[in-house]
Amino acid sequence: MEQTLAWIGIGAILIVFLVVFVIASKRFSKRAKMKKEFYAKADRQRANMLKYKDADADVLRSAPAAEMIEGLAAGVQEEIADCAAPNAAFRELPLWRRYAYAAYYFFSDSEIKLSGFFRNSGEPLLSTAMECLEKTGMEEYLSLIRKEYEMLDDDNDAVSVEETKIAAWDADFARLDREPLRQRVKEIITQAHPGA
Repeated sequence: MEQTLAWIGIGAILIVFLVVFVIASKRFSKRAKMKKEFYAKADRQRANMLKYKDADADVLRSAPAAEMIEGLAAGVQEEIADCAAPNAAFRELPLWRRYAYAAYYFFSDSEIKLSGFFRNSGEPLLSTAMECLEKTGMEEYLSLIRKEYEMLDDDNDAVSVEETKIAAWDADFARLDREPLRQRVKEIITQAHPGA
């Protein structure tokens, strides 16, 4: 009887060990994948930053929109990252570079949820993004963007936050193809370039 209990105990320990091993392996694999994706993104951003660092308006016009916006934004990030007053440094940048930086964060955050951009961002990023987006004139997108901006604006006491409306607007925005908006934003950035 004691031998049977000993074998049952050993079996239970082995099962627990296997479960812990499988869970640890999955976590390790997930972490390794996330780390690989992080470094791939950093390498891509650096390459795009170098590609568009000194680009003239003609190069910007012929560039893929997402790549150009990401490269210009990475350049801005590198420039203002170590500033004692990054917001002041951002405001001193040429308009086309501010637009690119704000557009990058707008498209990145709104890829998950439109409200994500407004919840994660503050000034001067919000007003810069809104200024750039308004210049597109693309009402299909702007009607949703304006609604969320007004509702999630901390300084707007006239509108209360209604999570059901935000969720509905997020869902409506998610159904839209954002590539035409990205292309139009690219045009706005290029037009603001001094060599345009």
